[in-house]
Amino acid sequence: MINRYIHEAMTRHDHHSWVIVQQVLVRGILALKFLLAARLLGPEQIGLVGVALFSLAIVESLSDTGLSQAIVQKAVIINSTEAGAVWTLLLCRGLALSALLLLAAIPISSFFEIHGAAPLIAVAAVIPLLRNSINPGYFLVQRACNFRDISIYESASALIDFSVTMLLLHLNFGAISLLLGNIANESLKLLISWLWFRTSLRPNFNWKGIHSLISFGKWIWSSSLLTLVLNQLDKVLIAKFLGPTEFGLYQVAARIAQLVVTDGPVALGQYLYPNFSKRFHASPGAAQQYFKKIMLRLVPIVLIIAILLAVLAKQVIIVGLGMKWLSAAPVLRVMVMPMFLGAVIAVLVPYLRAIGKPRYVTEATLIQLIILLVSAPFLLYFYGAIGMACSLALAGSPAVYFMFRKSRR
Repeated sequence: MINRYIHEAMTRHDHHSWVIVQQVLVRGILALKFLLAARLLGPEQIGLVGVALFSLAIVESLSDTGLSQAIVQKAVIINSTEAGAVWTLLLCRGLALSALLLLAAIPISSFFEIHGAAPLIAVAAVIPLLRNSINPGYFLVQRACNFRDISIYESASALIDFSVTMLLLHLNFGAISLLLGNIANESLKLLISWLWFRTSLRPNFNWKGIHSLISFGKWIWSSSLLTLVLNQLDKVLIAKFLGPTEFGLYQVAARIAQLVVTDGPVALGQYLYPNFSKRFHASPGAAQQYFKKIMLRLVPIVLIIAILLAVLAKQVIIVGLGMKWLSAAPVLRVMVMPMFLGAVIAVLVPYLRAIGKPRYVTEATLIQLIILLVSAPFLLYFYGAIGMACSLALAGSPAVYFMFRKSRR
């Protein structure tokens, strides 16, 4: 099984065209799902779903092992014993996270004084267990740069997500439809990983045997922990102090900016990470030249897209969501700034991790977080959601500069 993926990756399945297919299908399907759901549900219901989803993001980031990235970056392929240890560690993580989220559903809902969010958070508790039960063979597919199979895997799951969500919305299930669509998505991914991507493994709890993977992953974990606070702090503050309706407007503005500006580079990062790693192991100089080539092409394109979205923000909102979402347009205009920086970071992060220096990613994230913690309360108090978007841009700029300087060494 492993040899097949390596052989395929060396022939035709690692071509970037498969990443483009995945980008168009997956991002397009999920964007359509989000826009249709927002149009049907309105700001308040989207705000409720947002509370459940960022609660899920919080508990998952708290124990991100970074094992998948470590397996991709590792110089040699893991054996069946190591694969078994990885699987049991991830399974235990999934069980713990599901239990934690289920127990925290009511306290989280009470904290935000949004009591309708508790059932949604409880439903979302299923997702960590599904995500952490996949066969480690999927990580080997990523390592082998087999983007054809990854594209099919992601596209099929996104289509199931969209279909289930739209069906349930049609049947008037309300906000929970989005979460049940996510559960269907993760269930299909789990099934595919064991039927199509599976690699032989011997389940065991000898986690000391994968010490090198865990050691690399500790920087991923620390970065994820900081990114957790960084990515969720704005949502927590707005949901807490501005209420579910304003949170829904802010979330939609951020989501549109992310879809248009950032999601493309993020998907590209999935392709770049194993390729950066493969080139680095062959020749560090070649990896650096490849990185420069990507940056010189990507940054101008993303900057033009961001400017166009800022100029056409009002029209995008009206056409995509309707007049009831028009209040999100001013936030969208400002949100393109941090999303542009996020697009640049989406390339810097896989490069630094691929060359074995994930520490710099953690340090850059810490810089972002410190600036955000200092600036966000003041800007939120005086300028509301627009101030929060400005704070994100203010925090992202020095982080981009820091990582770019480190990438040149």
